[in-house]
Amino acid sequence: MSQQEQISGYSNTPKYRIGAVSRLTGLSADVVRVWERRYGAIRPQRSDGGSRLYSDADIARLRRLRQAVEMGHAIGQVAKLPESELDTLSSRNREAYATIDETGDPYKQTISRFLEAVSRMDVVSADDEISRAATLYPPRVIVKNIVIPVLTEIGDRWAHRDFGIAQEHIATNLIRNLLSSLFRLYPPDASAETIVLATTSGERHEFGILTSALIAATRGWRVVYLGTELPANEIVRTARIVKARVLAISLVTQNPQAYEEMKTIAENMPSQTRVWVGGAEALKHRDWFERVDWILVRDLEDLDDRLKR
Repeated sequence: MSQQEQISGYSNTPKYRIGAVSRLTGLSADVVRVWERRYGAIRPQRSDGGSRLYSDADIARLRRLRQAVEMGHAIGQVAKLPESELDTLSSRNREAYATIDETGDPYKQTISRFLEAVSRMDVVSADDEISRAATLYPPRVIVKNIVIPVLTEIGDRWAHRDFGIAQEHIATNLIRNLLSSLFRLYPPDASAETIVLATTSGERHEFGILTSALIAATRGWRVVYLGTELPANEIVRTARIVKARVLAISLVTQNPQAYEEMKTIAENMPSQTRVWVGGAEALKHRDWFERVDWILVRDLEDLDDRLKR
């Protein structure tokens, strides 16, 4: 047994592939890779075929690191700490960790702490909270279990005047920055299909297409994100230039321009480009979508399933 094995109590024999590591640690494969490459948290060995192989000691270290991050420590601060110091952090935070664990829902803990920081306009603490979540969970989990519930709660608090406009702007800007930063983790390969995402003139709600764009990137698509309030002819022009396989549009609010904008897109969109439409307002146009052979996307789960296919 090596000296390191004697210290950690775990074998350094490489034997686990990334899928097994994900199951054993509760961390996604993407998170494990980021912790390894960006922060140097672990150093797996390679098989003869070049695949990464992880040891029991790697598994134990990743579990300790996950616990430290869940307790509020930034991964960049703890990634290279020795096992003894990670154990010290664990013992210091054991009581608080037990309290969190009793809730059974770490996502709600993150949401609660984020919204509490926003309520007192503590931008740094709010940013730290969602940044920690980004180091723990894959983007699809963040979107489904944190971002969407947070946006819903912000809307409710604003409607009941528990949040002012400034607090709403703080929260949405932090979430927008988080989602945008996650795109860098998923560069497409040369053979990736292209998806264009936009809203038409008069539609200002951004988060539907922004979260959709991130999910598309995680599924290997080449994402061309145009943002909000694009004239229909500009959307069509972009789809032609990039030879888009899919155009995704979000309709959230009642917009008198929407029908004419969609009609322009339907009449001019290249035949090879499929059009997917989602959002609360899209349901009102279901019959028209069927006539022009557009796809109504019910929710993010439906979108994710279509992207996989």
